[in-house]
Amino acid sequence: MNEVVPPHRCTGCGACSIACPVSAITMETTPDGFLHSHINQDVCINCKRCLKVCPVLNPPEKRKQEAVYAAQSPNAAVLQHSASGGAFFELATAFLAEGGSVYGATMKLENSQADISHLAVTDPQDLPCLQGSKYAQGRAYPVFKEIRGKLRQGERILFSGLPCQVAGLYGYLGKKFETLTTVDIFCHGNTSLDQLNCYLTYLKDKYHSDIDEYIFRDKERGTGYKPKVTLKSGKVIRQTTFQEAYWYLFQNSKFYRESCHSCPYASPKRISDISIGDFWGIEQVRPELLSAKDGRLNERYGISAVLANTKKGKALIQATQLVLEDSTIDEVASHGAAIREPQAAPEDRAQVLEMFREGNFAQAKAYAKRQLGLYYYLDLLSDTQLVKLAKRVLGT
Repeated sequence: MNEVVPPHRCTGCGACSIACPVSAITMETTPDGFLHSHINQDVCINCKRCLKVCPVLNPPEKRKQEAVYAAQSPNAAVLQHSASGGAFFELATAFLAEGGSVYGATMKLENSQADISHLAVTDPQDLPCLQGSKYAQGRAYPVFKEIRGKLRQGERILFSGLPCQVAGLYGYLGKKFETLTTVDIFCHGNTSLDQLNCYLTYLKDKYHSDIDEYIFRDKERGTGYKPKVTLKSGKVIRQTTFQEAYWYLFQNSKFYRESCHSCPYASPKRISDISIGDFWGIEQVRPELLSAKDGRLNERYGISAVLANTKKGKALIQATQLVLEDSTIDEVASHGAAIREPQAAPEDRAQVLEMFREGNFAQAKAYAKRQLGLYYYLDLLSDTQLVKLAKRVLGT
């Protein structure tokens, strides 16, 4: 046995590599940069511990919701630095008020290359490093052993991650801990760090400067997918949604890992105590909740959907400072494809993957521009002063 599950089924959660008692399993990358387990037969003792912890082979229980909310932080500064309505920050803040550790993903850039990993925060002032979306799969599994040690000592842990990372943690732990609270994110699909870094290298070459910071969703120009690039020189580039075409390729599932297209977690039934994500389409399904209709939620700053999947999760949600409005899973799922079903693999997936594999993002961008056609140029115009003035005049 050279692998726990084949690459097309593996989610890259890493539970097997941490659980192996003789360190015979390493997480290696496929040609497209996706994490996948590899077993060193010279070291393996055939204990089959890896098979027992693998969530693909032993799926965790999925649950219906105890409650569903439209939610928003009342703090404008929190909203400004959150991808959506600030749900994670408020959940983490409420959790830390009772003591414990919050684990979440952070992204660091060095030489214009990104690395995404999980770390622990015990002071609310350090939570900003965990805020914001990171649209590539990082490594969560290195903290699993540390989390287990703390749980065995009775410490309180809040773990936030992709559903497959939560499933990996469950598999590794092998038992329930009352002091563990889990939060999963509505996930469209995983891209690899290699693919993200291919894009960042393109930006570095284009602007002739190292990248100091990359924010996937900057709110200076409102909500949505509008990246912000800060160069080492201090120059700031605020992109439109499709300006560099990376977002188009991502949103259309062009380069996800293969297992994402059959993801068992892309479903209204969830595995975590709490699930959070964007409440897309709220202006259509619940317009009375918005400030434009004298509601309590301000649509200009992003609104979260928060699912309480267990009584424990519901209690934490209600202990936060979030502005909460009751909703339903059907309302959230009406415009939220990520919690309805997995995204189908497009016919040109292999073609786009090959462009990234060759390190040729310029080719991928040109390909995306051809597919976008006129929409590419309309998107570029969307942030111009002329269009902004027209919108103000027309009141749109």
